[in-house]
Amino acid sequence: MSIEKAISLCYFFLKFRPRTEAEIIRYLERKSLRFHFSNEIIHATVTQLKQGGFINDEKFVKMYVANRNLLKPRGSFLLKRELSHLGIQKNLIEEYFSQNKTDETKTAIDLLKRRESLKRLDEKIRFKKAISYLLRKGFTYDIAKKAYSASYY
Repeated sequence: MSIEKAISLCYFFLKFRPRTEAEIIRYLERKSLRFHFSNEIIHATVTQLKQGGFINDEKFVKMYVANRNLLKPRGSFLLKRELSHLGIQKNLIEEYFSQNKTDETKTAIDLLKRRESLKRLDEKIRFKKAISYLLRKGFTYDIAKKAYSASYY
């Protein structure tokens, strides 16, 4: 009875977007206060969801990075931090980023071109604001500087 309830709750949780294994475990631990799930039930539920293909952290990393780059581009540093916060293991993150190199300079240039408000500013202020904007987006200082040079010269 309890494992069926846990799986049912997980299906509802997965209905909105794909989740990582760590997110599912945290969700079930929160729900265990109300439904009294034991660790064995949580582990069995996660195992069953993995076997059913509902949880796959490798696919999640690929999907997350692709969606993030499409909708809200970020630097690899910030993407790695977001994935780590979602509970993805560091070795999976490093493996993905070592196999899939992206042109961060091009992404940073595109982000700067979208910022129309920077074009009206004085040169020194524009440089400072553009660099700090790109640093907040997870790009390194070197990439931010290259992108600024390519965008405004």
